[in-house]
Amino acid sequence: MSSASNRRKASAVALAVVGLAGLSLASAATLNLSGSTLAANTATVASCQPTATPVTVGFTTAFSVATSPSYKVASVQLKSVDAACAAKDVRVTLLGAGDAVLGEVAGKAATGTTTLASVPAGIAAAAVEKVAVVISD
Repeated sequence: MSSASNRRKASAVALAVVGLAGLSLASAATLNLSGSTLAANTATVASCQPTATPVTVGFTTAFSVATSPSYKVASVQLKSVDAACAAKDVRVTLLGAGDAVLGEVAGKAATGTTTLASVPAGIAAAAVEKVAVVISD
């Protein structure tokens, strides 16, 4: 009797495995994916800063002897910011040789001069070659 009982148990287990496999396939069959197209577009965005009044970028520096004695960037200043840009988010990325990102600082724009003081520590002033600035809603 145990032989017949073992066969029934084995048959039940096999049936359960086949049933689960069928459910897995049925679940996968319900996925309708289509990845044959890719869409991209560009849009012109109105600037809050008048073209005739460019924003200028300046820095304050502090001498540091922590790792190698040199002047480090202490803050980034955006000057001539138009009133239409006030209270908008501003992000400045400091770029070095080969456009390598040295650090980034963010804050809120203010009319006139905006000072962003949360510059990551240790950025040598001499290493900054370019900046990228964005002011957005």
